[in-house]
Amino acid sequence: MAPDRAKVFFVEDDADSREIATEFLQMKGHSVVETASSLNDALSKIPKLNKKGVNVAVVDGNLSEGDESGRDGERVSREIKAQHPNIAVIGHALNKPISAADVNCTKYEGSSKLAETVSKI
Repeated sequence: MAPDRAKVFFVEDDADSREIATEFLQMKGHSVVETASSLNDALSKIPKLNKKGVNVAVVDGNLSEGDESGRDGERVSREIKAQHPNIAVIGHALNKPISAADVNCTKYEGSSKLAETVSKI
C-alpha cells in the first residue's frame, strides 16, 4: 500500500498529459520524482527507481507514436515488477488495461481518480 504521500515514477509520452497529471498529483501531496516520455526513456530509468525512493509507478500503455497496442506499457510494467517488486504499478491508458499493472485507472477517469488510486494502492 502506498503512503498518503507517494513518490511516483510517471511514464507518459504526451507532454501536456504528463504535466497536468504531475501537477495534480503534487497538489494532492504526492511527489513525482521521475518521469519518462518514451519506452527507451522509461526502460533506462527503471534500474534507478529504488535510489529515488519510488513506491508507485503510473504507466501509459502506448509510448510509441502510432502504436495503440499497449505493448509498451506492458513491457515497462513487467520490467518495473521484475526489478522492483515493491513498487506498485498503475496502468494509465486510454481504454485498454495493462495486464501487468497492479491496478488500472483509465485516462477517461481523470486526474482526481488517478490521485485517489495512487493514495490507495
